[in-house]
Amino acid sequence: MGKIVAIITAGGSGKRIKSKVKKQYIKLKQRPILFWTLDKFIHHKLIDDIIITLPEDDFAEMQISLSNEFSDYDFNLVKGGKERQDSVFNALCACPKDTTIVLIHDGVRPFIDPVEITNLIEIAKLKKAVIPIAKVKNTIKEIDDSKIVKTVPRKNLVAALTPQVFDYKLIVSHHMKAFNDRFQSTDDASILEYYGIPVYYLECSSRNIKITDQFDLHMAESILEKEQQTK
Repeated sequence: MGKIVAIITAGGSGKRIKSKVKKQYIKLKQRPILFWTLDKFIHHKLIDDIIITLPEDDFAEMQISLSNEFSDYDFNLVKGGKERQDSVFNALCACPKDTTIVLIHDGVRPFIDPVEITNLIEIAKLKKAVIPIAKVKNTIKEIDDSKIVKTVPRKNLVAALTPQVFDYKLIVSHHMKAFNDRFQSTDDASILEYYGIPVYYLECSSRNIKITDQFDLHMAESILEKEQQTK
């Protein structure tokens, strides 16, 4: 069996969270959000390597911070691109040649359950492409200008989460196709969908939030406090 590699995307900004510090570096209980996310993959028995995509200007400082925090782990840092898709493609190209399964995860999702990581990997081994999803709880409306156009039935609507997990050869080849065809998407599963490749899903915990604004940050602090109390 080849290697299982986790790609952690950490190239976001702090615009929506209204911070001068990039959101992946914002402190959550005295540690950058990114570090809490890395914990879930460093300590997972099935993950062989971790690649982090970062703005090139952050490399020197992050190498020092990572070595201080995780002294016994050797991360592969890869230059992020203009868009998230470009960053992921760079990381896919940097994966070891014997990679068989790759997980692609947002650096600001620190609450993925390790059991769900395991389950996603096992599904990917069988079906080649799987993503975690959460059911949509709110009523969804379509708008145009200042008016409501219609209510969208939510029966078959879900929120796509990460890590999205793929057969390595499958996802890297279709990322290459998308690059050549200049097709841009907001997540990696969309690339396979565009080319007619089936993507499966696993319903997972909605606690796996992406921290994008101040409300999310407060929610993350609350979740972390509860996690620490149960240990």
